[in-house]
Amino acid sequence: MAGYRVVEPEAMEATGREIFERLGTPADAAAEVAAHLVRANLAGHDSHGAIRIPQYAMQIGQGAITPAARPEVLSRRGAALLIDGGSGFGHFTTAFALKETMEIARELGVATAAIRRANHIGRVGDYAETAAREGMVAILTVGGAGPGVGGATPFGGAQRFLGTNPWSIGIPTTDEHPVLIDFASTVVAEGKVRVARDKHAALPPGCIVDKHGQPSTDPADYYDGGMLLPFGGHKGYGLALASAMLGGMAAIGDPAPNLAGSGTVSGSSGERMAGALIVVIDPGAFGDATTYREAVGRLSASARQVPPAPGTREVLIPGEPESRTTAQRRQEGISLPDDTWDAISKVAAEHRVSMPQSRAI
Repeated sequence: MAGYRVVEPEAMEATGREIFERLGTPADAAAEVAAHLVRANLAGHDSHGAIRIPQYAMQIGQGAITPAARPEVLSRRGAALLIDGGSGFGHFTTAFALKETMEIARELGVATAAIRRANHIGRVGDYAETAAREGMVAILTVGGAGPGVGGATPFGGAQRFLGTNPWSIGIPTTDEHPVLIDFASTVVAEGKVRVARDKHAALPPGCIVDKHGQPSTDPADYYDGGMLLPFGGHKGYGLALASAMLGGMAAIGDPAPNLAGSGTVSGSSGERMAGALIVVIDPGAFGDATTYREAVGRLSASARQVPPAPGTREVLIPGEPESRTTAQRRQEGISLPDDTWDAISKVAAEHRVSMPQSRAI
């Protein structure tokens, strides 16, 4: 059984920020990325947390991530923006895109942004939650599809063709925490496989197949050419394909579209599509925004009153597990498998950055 290191969130964030700065990332971008990763750990999504630091360091070394790149608005038509991340950090680009779309939505009622060349954008739920806390409804997806793209296979297939292509929806409410729907279109995200590998743990059945298309629970089989499976069969497959096609609007006319998290997608745009899409809606465009938030709060409270099924303790609203985990981990610290800790420590040592204090469990 793998061991763990427990570290204070603020200390891990400071170390991540310093590592990214040493890798050539401007201070504001490094701070955004490091904070995003730690928020993912706090929310219980360790697959999108500090475990990604070695990946990003490697991608910078390979030239896949341009650390000093800054996002820019390539075009605007009414409430629609096209934003280019310059192959920089996707978190920084998407945070920029979200800010721009929220400002336009406050003026026009709705806004959308298509994002190209942004690399891995992290946990999509983080952006939807940010918007919801500002009183906005947000819908986000990021995805890619095409021969050899990503790590997932279509429903009924036995070849990689899709990314994990996640979706997220954030809805403001009068409750302390927004309603937050956040999921990959695969049974598990690739990062969950990465976490299981570092923990030396098996995956639940039905998550992956090996390179021959045979069911497997061994994370190593995925990294040996295996494939992630879509959740719900054809339903997850449909959402995954739609994600790539919607995100692909960002790549219209782009000769070298970038698949978030996986570098450049070669081939024609007709064979492969990739990108991210944000839609932000101001409920105040349809009536009193406070009345809407109160209605969401009452409906949420009513859902919590549904009697729990045998074997369950209570009915929760989407986003509540993350908010509870965040509160707990802020007090207790975040835990990282020894393999993850060692991988981050290696990167830190290479760039003369001190690791934070931690304790073994």
